[in-house]
Amino acid sequence: MDWNYGDILDAVARVVPPDRPALIWGDDIVTWADFDRRTNNVAAKLVDLDFKPDDRIAILCRNHPAYMEFLVAGVKARLLTVNLNYRYTAEEIAYVLKDCGATGLFYQDSYEPLLPALRALLPSVATWVRIESDRKSAPAGDGVLSYEAMATAGEGAPLTIKRSWQDGYLLYTGGTTGKPKGVHWPLGQARRVQLESPLILKVPTSMEEHAEMVRANPAPSRIIPACPLMHGSGSNAAMGDLLNGGTAIILTQDRFDADELWRAAERHGATRVAIVGDVFAKPMLKALEDNPGGYDLSTMKAISSAGLTWTKEVKEGLVRQLPQLSLVDILGASEASGLGYSVAKAGHVPETGIFDAAPSTVLIDADSGTVLPKDQPVEGFLARSGPMALGYYGDPDKTAATYRVIDGVRYAVPGDFARWLPPNQFMLIGRGNLSINTGGEKVFPEEVEEALKLQPGVIDALVVGRPDEKWGKIVVAIVKADAAFNEAEVRRGLSQSLSSYKHPKTFIFVDEVPRHESGKADYRSANALAVV
Repeated sequence: MDWNYGDILDAVARVVPPDRPALIWGDDIVTWADFDRRTNNVAAKLVDLDFKPDDRIAILCRNHPAYMEFLVAGVKARLLTVNLNYRYTAEEIAYVLKDCGATGLFYQDSYEPLLPALRALLPSVATWVRIESDRKSAPAGDGVLSYEAMATAGEGAPLTIKRSWQDGYLLYTGGTTGKPKGVHWPLGQARRVQLESPLILKVPTSMEEHAEMVRANPAPSRIIPACPLMHGSGSNAAMGDLLNGGTAIILTQDRFDADELWRAAERHGATRVAIVGDVFAKPMLKALEDNPGGYDLSTMKAISSAGLTWTKEVKEGLVRQLPQLSLVDILGASEASGLGYSVAKAGHVPETGIFDAAPSTVLIDADSGTVLPKDQPVEGFLARSGPMALGYYGDPDKTAATYRVIDGVRYAVPGDFARWLPPNQFMLIGRGNLSINTGGEKVFPEEVEEALKLQPGVIDALVVGRPDEKWGKIVVAIVKADAAFNEAEVRRGLSQSLSSYKHPKTFIFVDEVPRHESGKADYRSANALAVV
């Protein structure tokens, strides 16, 4: 089946109860009838504005119902939507829009002060749409369109256009080095990866079967994406539930607040939360421990994580508090998802960093570039064949480096280094492009970070390399600590699991460890701290 999100959402809207919530944002509820009507209106307006298939439109917006409406309207109109980090400067925003050739920008009204600079930097952007934060239509003027006017004007009928599985979206990722890169995902490939999830019990083989499954499900999932929608982890999680006729519960705070999350889960009957590793899971666990019995979370069934390490100890704490939960750890990247899965339940919590390999997952030898055997405990770069992104938009060189053809098979190789555990598991070691060469030995920051986080007094940590005349680089730990931190004790604790050459030569203490809004490490900022 060659899937297209726009076709799926049209089919879903025909069978779901019209008064079922599609989006919930605080007290604001967008029913499925309104969601379908509004996204059809916006899509139709974009077509009327003479946007053609594969034209690029970008969004600069915090968590808000308009974010998901924009993404859905984009796929319905066959356009490539482009995510923007809402913390970017005007110059950084302009770089992304020039890189992908975007000709339209939707921006939340709180970013109005950036408009003069953006218009000067982006003469090729012809369509400017202001998103009203209060969801009330207001005249925009000066060549700027009102989002609410677009969403509410029109009959809201589905578009009468033929879509393709090759229609897609761009997911911009900053990575760890260099400028942001736009990963180009065809919708058919993205949907096939979604359907690989271990949370899916039955995979539909046709649009008719999918629609019937949605129709027959009286209580579909209600998801809270804990991380910002501007990141793929958040928007993809929300999109997954909408494609199944469910509900996306959008948090209202700019910064993550575990109490807000649990209150929203209780109030709206959330069944699943999507997070990004321990940086979300730890405060979620602490909120539960600090307020025993304070939240009614009886509807909760699962927490899923993607993109960052989720440790065994935190998982054990969560299932102690909520023993009905399944905790699904998904290993993937913007470039290729579904490399491996780890499912924890009460009574069975796998070791940190151990994953069941997806059927298409292999290891690639770092030196020869060949596929390694699966019956030996070898080490190499994780890769997968099958459904994946096309590559980096407009960058054939970077695409060729990440998406490699080996013996006639195309593999996505995002850069994660792992050890194979026969017959069908692997242990994640770290990112190969972040490894620290110290005296000829390779040190993977993630391995040291996770060991550090288990030590008394360490709240959070990042590990980077500092140039050194003797060693080439030395290992430096950027640490957020409390009063219990004792360096001698920490070093003794590290000796239980790490070789001495992996130990930090220096600790740098900070109030907050540098991280992006998604929770992922900001290694650029950490490196800047380390070399001062």
